[in-house]
Amino acid sequence: MAVRVAALGGRSLGLGLLLLLVAAAAAALEVKRPRGVSLQNRHFYEENIPFTCLDGSKTIPFHEVNDDYCDCRDGSDEPGTSACPNGSYHCSNAGHRSEYIPSSHVNDGICDCCDTTDEYNSGATCLNTCKEQGRKERENMQKMAEMAKEGFKLKQQLIEDAKKSREDKQLKLAELQKEKANWEIQVESLRTVKEAAEKPEQEAKDTHKNAWDEVQAAHNLEKNKAKADETFKELDDNEDGFITMNEIQTHPELDSDGDGVVSEQEAETLLGGVSQVDVASFQEVVWAGIQDKYKSEAVTETPIVPEVPVEGGADSSREVDHEDHRKDEDEDDYGEGQDEGVGDDDSEDDGEEEEEEEEEDGAGEDYYKNRQSHVPEKEGTEEDKMPAYDEETQVLIDVAEKARNEFSEAEKSLKEVETSIGSIEKELLVDFGPDGEYAYMFDQCYEMTTNEYVYKLCPFNKVAQKPKHGGSETSLGVWSSWAGPDNNKFSVMKYDHGTGCWQGPNRSTMVKLSCGRETMVLSTSEPSRCEYLMEFSTPAFCQEGVHDGGDHDEL
Repeated sequence: MAVRVAALGGRSLGLGLLLLLVAAAAAALEVKRPRGVSLQNRHFYEENIPFTCLDGSKTIPFHEVNDDYCDCRDGSDEPGTSACPNGSYHCSNAGHRSEYIPSSHVNDGICDCCDTTDEYNSGATCLNTCKEQGRKERENMQKMAEMAKEGFKLKQQLIEDAKKSREDKQLKLAELQKEKANWEIQVESLRTVKEAAEKPEQEAKDTHKNAWDEVQAAHNLEKNKAKADETFKELDDNEDGFITMNEIQTHPELDSDGDGVVSEQEAETLLGGVSQVDVASFQEVVWAGIQDKYKSEAVTETPIVPEVPVEGGADSSREVDHEDHRKDEDEDDYGEGQDEGVGDDDSEDDGEEEEEEEEEDGAGEDYYKNRQSHVPEKEGTEEDKMPAYDEETQVLIDVAEKARNEFSEAEKSLKEVETSIGSIEKELLVDFGPDGEYAYMFDQCYEMTTNEYVYKLCPFNKVAQKPKHGGSETSLGVWSSWAGPDNNKFSVMKYDHGTGCWQGPNRSTMVKLSCGRETMVLSTSEPSRCEYLMEFSTPAFCQEGVHDGGDHDEL
């Protein structure tokens, strides 16, 4: 007969093998019962006693059991025939594991039971393979039991390591919390020092810049005055020291109503309501209104040929409707005025700049006399670059810069400590199993390569897929939770919210754990669209004295 043993549980391997031998011996005994009835259900089928369907729906005479006619709705009256479509036939399979097969397989010409008892009336010839299958099964179970035993030893070490690691991290966390408090005090202290040093630095910089701005303003004023003088000479065609409306009218670019012609009224308006102005009035009244529109007669539109002087270029800005003799006069006037203007402007600039610098009260040439090496704050020509700071200002800058660097370094150290604290706190919150046995996989990744893809499992982090021959990585989910059944919660890991499928859901992965000496991805599949399944072995899943095959009937 066959007996059932729930599982090896905590029994030793020797006890398990002993039970297998006892079971094999017991299987040789004949226990009278209807065909297709298991040993544990034998008491429901007492000979010469009316049989009650196992679902309680009907009672029939015992001789109607296995009469090839289905009387019970649950098919329990025909355990040894194929009369009931929903019935089950029990294969004793002495020497191997007993099992149930559908009643429809009884006497169908194919031996489903290794002891061949399901084909008792079909004429089929089958060999009893139960002993050979049982032997192979026992060998396999023994190997799995040995592997489970080794895996369990590794698991015990993993638990010890996890316990020590957790204690170390808790101690480290306490140290970091103290270090953080010290850095916070230091950062605030250095912030105060920095702000105190930056105040005089900024004041000195502002003083320096304001002085330079004044020098630049004076210089720009002189340049503008020189430009106004040059323009006055260009506009004063007859060189009588006055600019008249007629002279203004020769420059159509000064037109204000957009008709391309400067009328007498427009010219008078430009001159400030008078018919002519001298150089002083021009600078004070007229220049500001025309400087953005006026095109100097020195501008030429003739293409410039390298090293070949351009003759006659000065009149290129004149209108084509001017008389030739007038253009010649203009060229002569311009040439003479230009030569004189350049000379006069240089002398005036020199004189006025000296006078202006003397009036700067420390903001001019004397202010910048003693320069230190310093990177200019303004970009541009050498003339536009701010001079280096004086020695006193540079000292203040150096002190403030040192304070800034010390504050920055302290703030950086504080952030590093805070990052370390956050990392440890995050790890301590993860559920690594009943005894922390899965903690060793944190921050680790395991890969498996197929013909097309490289799959990467990073426990408690993510699952990803990448084409084997190049391409971007696709997320198959990020860590969510343990998702095993209530009695075995830590047997399945769930990863969701991966990359979305085309017109479908976001990818997700279930990782099924099994006992193994090594930590590795065993297989990957996609049972449903965008829903992946991984088989993952780890010694952390091994149980003492229990192999990975689950519960079996006794062999």
